[in-house]
Amino acid sequence: MSTKETVSIDGDLKKRLAVIAEREGSTVSELAEGVLRLHAEDVERQEAEFAEDDRRWARYLETGESISGEDMKAKLQALADEAGRKAISA
Repeated sequence: MSTKETVSIDGDLKKRLAVIAEREGSTVSELAEGVLRLHAEDVERQEAEFAEDDRRWARYLETGESISGEDMKAKLQALADEAGRKAISA
């Protein structure tokens, strides 16, 4: 079940949002909800990425295993070459 919250918006910003919402065929509330939803998703994705970075760093500290820059460049080049071949044959 969703609930509605009231958010205070500066008068000038509300006018600007009303113009944008009208062009998009929505309301200021719908526009604001969409923007807030996107921001929340961005923050959550960034937090997940940071958590993954922390896990990988911890694994490196435990094992000392790593990939050299040269090996990484070679792997990326191989992937690019394969993608190029697939694009040509498609």
